[in-house]
Amino acid sequence: MRTFSAGVLLLILGFIFLSRMDQPTLKNGAVIQKKESITQSAEESEGIRFLGENPFTREYGESNGDIKRDLEALRDVVINCQSLMKNFDAFHLPGNPEIMRFLQGANPENLAWIPAEHPLIKPDIGLLDRNGKPVFFHRLSGLQIEYRSAGADGKHWTDDDIVVR
Repeated sequence: MRTFSAGVLLLILGFIFLSRMDQPTLKNGAVIQKKESITQSAEESEGIRFLGENPFTREYGESNGDIKRDLEALRDVVINCQSLMKNFDAFHLPGNPEIMRFLQGANPENLAWIPAEHPLIKPDIGLLDRNGKPVFFHRLSGLQIEYRSAGADGKHWTDDDIVVR
C-alpha cells in the first residue's frame, strides 16, 4: 500500500513539474502568463464546425475551371453530406437557398461543408454559377439530385444547360 501511495504522489509531482516547465519564469521565480490569441471563424463562434477543404472549396468558381466541373464539385460535397447526415432524404430542402444553408451548417449536427462566405453564394438566392445565374437543384429521389446551370443563354431547361447528376 505504501508503494502504491508513493507512486501516486510521484506521478502527481511529475505532472506539476511538467506543467510548470511549459511556463516561462522571471529571475525571481514569478510565472509569466502566456497570452493566447484565439481567432475563431464565424462558423466556430456560432457552434458550427466547418469540415475543411473539399472539392467545392478548392474548385467552385475558380478561374481555371468550368461550369461542369463546378457542378461536379458541388455534387461531390452533397454526396459527402448525405453519407454523414442521418436520414438526409427526410430533411425538407426544397431549393437552392435551403440546400446552401444546410451545407453551411444549418443542420442538426451543425456541420458545414461550404464556408459561410463565398462570392458565388447570395443569402436569399443561394448558389450562383459562374455566369451569375442561380444553380437549379432538382431532386430526382430522396438522395439523388440533379444540378443544373442555365448555360450561356441564362435560361433553364434549354439545349445549352449544363447538367450533372
